[in-house]
Amino acid sequence: MLFGRSLYFTLIIFSVLFTAGCAYKSSTNKTAVGIERKQFMMLSSSQMDQSSKQAYSRVVTEAKKKQLFNKDYKTVKRLKGILNNLIPHTAVFRNDAVNWKWEVNLLKSKELNAWCMPGGKMMFYSGLVEKLNLNDAQIAAIMGHEMGHALREHS
Repeated sequence: MLFGRSLYFTLIIFSVLFTAGCAYKSSTNKTAVGIERKQFMMLSSSQMDQSSKQAYSRVVTEAKKKQLFNKDYKTVKRLKGILNNLIPHTAVFRNDAVNWKWEVNLLKSKELNAWCMPGGKMMFYSGLVEKLNLNDAQIAAIMGHEMGHALREHS
């Protein structure tokens, strides 16, 4: 019984200390989008950005080793152009996002996928663009969706 109580209190203390470092953060600009959304953040923005950069770097390094990285120069250039057109609009949601080091690359894969990490590191899969024969507006819609994840710091 004594072990059970001490374990119980240890878990309570750990839980309190753990959540004390967490915070609710506004993730949208109410005046711009008509609603203020808050989300529970377990890591700070800088911790999230650092972790995202490291994870993205690992993906890029592995893709380069397997020669699957940015093999289609024309599509990469197209993706970067679309991203550059979208970046100025991120200020509606977060003033700091315009100054992020946004990046998009292309992974040679048959998968229909794309993702974007906090801090603006984005990956498109060639299968998404090729199999669906996407036009620029369709790519921009997918890219905007993925950018939304980054803006809200979804990891």
